[in-house]
Amino acid sequence: MAYICKDCSYRGKQGGQLGGCPACGSFNVVLKGASRAEVAQPPGNIRLALLVVTWAVFLGLVVWKLFT
Repeated sequence: MAYICKDCSYRGKQGGQLGGCPACGSFNVVLKGASRAEVAQPPGNIRLALLVVTWAVFLGLVVWKLFT
């Protein structure tokens, strides 16, 4: 469950006192379950590995192009 403030875009697992936003104090807060974006994101290690592989391929192609 996530608290989302529509005024300041606060997202957190805890709401403020009496249902207000802990960041700005507004009472324009919605309680929602986990969104698809949070569930569908791959873990950080996979993204890091893909980044490293992509840069390695790019640098390999640049070096190949320079020496051929």
